Amino acid sequence: MLLSLACKDADTRSSDSQEKKYQAKMDEGRALMASEQPALAAKSFMQASGMAPDRTEPLLRMSEAHHRAGNSGAAILALKQAMSVNPAEAPDIKRKLAERYERDGLPRQAIAVLMEMREAEQLGDLDLLRLAHLQTQDGQHDAAFKTLERIQKNRPDDLDAKVVEAEILLAKGEEVLAAKLMDRLLQEQPGLTAARVLRARYFLRSGYAEYAQQDLEQLAPEVSLRPEIVTLRVEVLSALDRRPEAETLLGQAVAQYPQNADLLARLGQIQLELGNPPEALARVEQALRAQPGSARALYVRGLIAETAGDLPRAKRDFGMALDENGRFIPALNKLWRIHRQAGDVILARESLERLVNLGAGSLEDKVTLAEMYAQARTRTDLGLKLIAEALKQEPKNTRYQAIERELKKSQPAKKSSGPLIIRGGRR
Repeated sequence: MLLSLACKDADTRSSDSQEKKYQAKMDEGRALMASEQPALAAKSFMQASGMAPDRTEPLLRMSEAHHRAGNSGAAILALKQAMSVNPAEAPDIKRKLAERYERDGLPRQAIAVLMEMREAEQLGDLDLLRLAHLQTQDGQHDAAFKTLERIQKNRPDDLDAKVVEAEILLAKGEEVLAAKLMDRLLQEQPGLTAARVLRARYFLRSGYAEYAQQDLEQLAPEVSLRPEIVTLRVEVLSALDRRPEAETLLGQAVAQYPQNADLLARLGQIQLELGNPPEALARVEQALRAQPGSARALYVRGLIAETAGDLPRAKRDFGMALDENGRFIPALNKLWRIHRQAGDVILARESLERLVNLGAGSLEDKVTLAEMYAQARTRTDLGLKLIAEALKQEPKNTRYQAIERELKKSQPAKKSSGPLIIRGGRR
């Protein structure tokens, strides 16, 4: 019995020693994080995880350390390892994983994680709103409405759900309904951040950047550096020709989110517009290392090539951006013009059709497409609808009138709908 007790004491001492070593490594990792040494902290947390393979905390802290060190791939891998350690904690870890994907500018991966959780009934209302928002950004409008229904059925007056509803309506091109809903929401709740951001985006899209800036200036400071809000603020500042301010803002955001390829590429674009192509290219290469398939980075690389006069390279990069994201509006905007400049009329028309069908074409884009239809004598009914929209705004515009006449000339003659009467003579 004494021998048995001695063995137990030895086991206890060994366990206590292992626990002390584990805690020492965790403390070491925390101290390194506090002293801004995340790469070394990640190693400490990895060692702690090896000492306690059944615990998720060291893996979660290791993920954060990798992220702070700029190693997004390792951060995501650590989260996935944590999910396998303790299935009971998997839903919370999946939320962190979706958030990491979103912050790194990978919305489709975030959607996939959240969809998996939705099917498992693991999403709360805030998660559902986030999923609907991401689906809207990715052009999945019907799927976004379906996600939103789960909240609206139980609480039809939920303000946050109504903001997302307005966002979907705006993305679908139903601007009048969206505008009325946004105005009503802000009258009821002036401090509703999501509604104010959405209305700012609507103002910018409608050509009223100064009103968009006014809405954005009313946001609380703690939300102003979120990636999604930064990108909108940058677009507004660019529209107001305040690019140095946009560059400063993006520099601050990139310092906070060093692996966000979209932010890095946008910074490169601003630097290009400010006349610094080498710095712009360096940012694009950094973005492509963080996310090799970044549509935004490929697009900016195309802009750099276009600025240098290398149109074949620009055309290839814009095409690669669209291969990654077929709904990437800036690349479509560039590509149809390059095709037309090169004399590829059919390719130019197809690219412009995609742009207009996505609801992102300007009035001039629609007029140009109608003109292409008139010249090719094809799709005249659609061409007439497009030119009618332009004439509603400028009824005396002679160019619009000429396009309408050409489209009407190209329409096939209407066949008689009456009975065919054959008149014969006597034999």
